[in-house]
Amino acid sequence: MISTKSRGLQPVQPSIAIGSQSNTFGHSSHGRSEPQHRLLSNSKPKQQATGIWSSPFLSKILGLTSNESTRILQSQSLYASCVHQSNLPQFYRNGKVRRDFKSKHMLLSLHVWMVHKRLIHPSSGDPGKLVQESLFDRLWEDTLSRIRSQGLPELTVNSHLKNVQKYTFSSLMGFDHAFTFETEEEKLDELGGELWRKVYMRNEKLPVDHVMRLAKYVRDEKEMVMNLDEELFMKGQIPWAKPPNWNNVLSDDGSVFQDDETEEEFLKRQKEEIEKSGGVFIDDIDLEEGWKLALTDGGKVYYYHEVTRKSTWIKPEKKKV
Repeated sequence: MISTKSRGLQPVQPSIAIGSQSNTFGHSSHGRSEPQHRLLSNSKPKQQATGIWSSPFLSKILGLTSNESTRILQSQSLYASCVHQSNLPQFYRNGKVRRDFKSKHMLLSLHVWMVHKRLIHPSSGDPGKLVQESLFDRLWEDTLSRIRSQGLPELTVNSHLKNVQKYTFSSLMGFDHAFTFETEEEKLDELGGELWRKVYMRNEKLPVDHVMRLAKYVRDEKEMVMNLDEELFMKGQIPWAKPPNWNNVLSDDGSVFQDDETEEEFLKRQKEEIEKSGGVFIDDIDLEEGWKLALTDGGKVYYYHEVTRKSTWIKPEKKKV
């Protein structure tokens, strides 16, 4: 269980368009027209090489099959796997992770951390360490893109990134520390405390049992990643488990936790709380493939397709199966 001591400790999207740049947009003052998503020269979707440009011989001459290129591809695959897993709706619905930048970023970083631990293990050698450096490059490139998508002034973007990096590294060190304890119970207790502080942002409304289910998920998935077949792992083919089952969560007094709030009420309350604190409610769960969430200069949420560049005010949701 998460002890009082653990709770009080003070230690520091869908497929990702890596390194995409900030965008400017226009819309009518009445908000009736479609948001205009202006393309920058370096944000155009790349076309697949054909003909002579797809020649393996030419690729070798140009260095496209070098060790560095291989590491970049491996890190992209690993990072995409982490993004996909951390974006599963169950974490935000049943798991009650807030839909704001920091909470979503920490859930993503948690999965990146598990992959990082495998890459820096002595069995991975120097190649693994180089891939993990590239993995964090992917994380910071994507983080920069997500910071910009919130409509922040460009002059403040780098300072925001430094702040995110600071609390991310502090949190990852906390996760490391949890696994230094001797007994399994102590490890889980400390890990649960870290998750409550860094992923759940000290949400006092959540029972200990709710947080500990995520802690057990992290423990099991970390072990799975550490023991995964090397070939599958380096291809980013990580068989993540489903998010924890948060049914019949127990209150701290041992009774079944009664949560009478509907999903609609929960989302409405969460949106109001996030916006009241000056944050952005990131409603990108269940987006149709290829769509991204962003803000206009006025702070209004809109969605754009990263390939077609079409934009809309209405959330393009996946079709229910």
